[in-house]
Amino acid sequence: MTDAGTGWTQLALFWALAALGGWTQTLTGFALGLLVMSGATLFHLLPVPATAQIISVLVLLNGAMVLARDHRHMDRRALWPAVAGALPTIALGYWLLQWMTGAAVDWLRLVLGLFIAAAAAQLARRPQPWQARSGRGAFAAAGATGGIMGGLFATSGPPVIWLFYRQPMTLDAVRVTLVSYFVITQAWRLLLSLSGQSMDRITVTALAGALPAIALGTLLARHAPPRVTPLTIRKAALALLFLSGVALVLTAASALLR
Repeated sequence: MTDAGTGWTQLALFWALAALGGWTQTLTGFALGLLVMSGATLFHLLPVPATAQIISVLVLLNGAMVLARDHRHMDRRALWPAVAGALPTIALGYWLLQWMTGAAVDWLRLVLGLFIAAAAAQLARRPQPWQARSGRGAFAAAGATGGIMGGLFATSGPPVIWLFYRQPMTLDAVRVTLVSYFVITQAWRLLLSLSGQSMDRITVTALAGALPAIALGTLLARHAPPRVTPLTIRKAALALLFLSGVALVLTAASALLR
């Protein structure tokens, strides 16, 4: 055992989740935080605060690798309003995480999971993007809504993903802009978490193995991407969004029923 309640089997599963998250985020622009947080919580691999800290670091590494090559696809008109909306509410969500009891967090996770799954199911019926682009206010509102989730669970993506994948933007623009958004917001959350607590031994061990795993997943997606159409990628992204919502519901329900 590496620490109380966490052994090498749990760590190996966590590292596999990190590799899968890196592969998926490189292709779609999101899912790293959703997959890692949902999987780690569902299978009781690591505590939520430790997982959230690790996710923030992994997102920075994946983002650096993606943006080093693809930064020219970034859509700044969508990015900056979303970031401006997210930064203050991430701080609010992080404060709530320190204040709320376990049961309250689980109830919130249940409500958020239902919302995410319902939004993804609605979008899956019409995966084609809208004809007209949304205004700056819509991007700011999506960022602000996601910021609460980001502060609580290090997964600020669902509202922003929902909006971005409906825009008349190329898949590369959506993907790179989402990655840029996650790099900035996770860096901010990491600063907040490190100012309040340091990483313990198990968190450092899990992070040490997750870093090469995320790099491997990112490189595999870059050099051997699946041969599918942009519409298929959009459908896959919505399916992942739906499954992440279901996973949140299951983990919350499991915790509340114990």
